[in-house]
Formats: sequence, C-alpha cells, structure tokens
Amino acid sequence: MSESTDIFADGIGEITLAGGMVRMDLVTLVGSQKDEENKPRLEFSKRVVMPPDGFLRSFSAMENLVKQLIEAGLVKPRDGEQAVSAEKPATGGGAKSPNF
Repeated sequence: MSESTDIFADGIGEITLAGGMVRMDLVTLVGSQKDEENKPRLEFSKRVVMPPDGFLRSFSAMENLVKQLIEAGLVKPRDGEQAVSAEKPATGGGAKSPNF
C-alpha cells in the first residue's frame, strides 16, 4: 500500500485551461512578506492538473461543502451573493472565469 501525502495550500492562485486540461495553481502565504498593496504575499507551491470533467465534479463537491458550511453557520455568503446551490453542478450560464 502506498503512503499518502497531505498537501497544504492557503488557496488557489490561478485556474487555467491549457492543452485540454484544467490547471490549478496552489499558493501559500510567505511568512511576513507583503505585496505592493501591503497584503500578505502568496507564492506558488504546487499545481493540480485534471481533465475538465474531473474539474466539474470537484467544483460540484466544493459547492456542496460551501452549502454545508453556510447551513452550519461557519461561514456567511458574501454581501450581494446568494448561497450556492449544490443540487446540480454549474454547467453553463452564470459568471465565467476570464481564464477560459
């Protein structure tokens, strides 16, 4: 049996579609370093590459988790945003990433 390795990230820096694959750059905070706007600086750490159908399944799972976090009162929807619906994955319409 292979050993699993956890990967930590503070977030996703960029998501692109290249060569028919979705590429998500994971980023981490860099100590006490700040960017030009005096915000904590994020640095590329790892990249996750997956086919578009895998990305859509992942997105649906994330939407479902966000809904659970909202229902549990652990997070609130941003001002002006509606709570996400995890009933079906987003497959069109709505806002699109400028990377696609």
